[in-house]
Amino acid sequence: MNMLFSLFAGMALLAAGWWFARQKTSDAVRATRWVLMAGALIAGVVLSLRGVPALGIPIGLFGLAMMRDIVRPASRGGAGPGPQGERSSARNAGPVMTLAQAREVLGISAGADESEIQAAYRGLMKKLHPDTGEGSAELTRQVQTARDLLLEQLRNKS
Repeated sequence: MNMLFSLFAGMALLAAGWWFARQKTSDAVRATRWVLMAGALIAGVVLSLRGVPALGIPIGLFGLAMMRDIVRPASRGGAGPGPQGERSSARNAGPVMTLAQAREVLGISAGADESEIQAAYRGLMKKLHPDTGEGSAELTRQVQTARDLLLEQLRNKS
């Protein structure tokens, strides 16, 4: 019974990690790291208690190392690696995009609503995704930045 519960808990953590990983936001990245860290710690403890310390100890240590990487950036004010450091450095790295530039990138008019912005974003992401021949990571970042800027401006106006 305990082994079945452990198996179910591990599968639930993996499913949660998979779901968070598909969200593509900094909060989701942080949540994914927490879920995977918890899963590694639980798996390490369960394996060690079940008589397989050769596997349990390294997996548990991996979970502890992930915990250190998650907690450390917050204690340094978000300046290190991790979602907070990436977010602040990405905003400060290049020139700021204006609303007119964002509209031009997505190819939409000034009066576009949220559904038009999302439709234009999805169409460009299908075309410019790094896995396709035409796309690159830089182009997708530019499209994402344009979409985020326009949606934020739209929500602030409401």
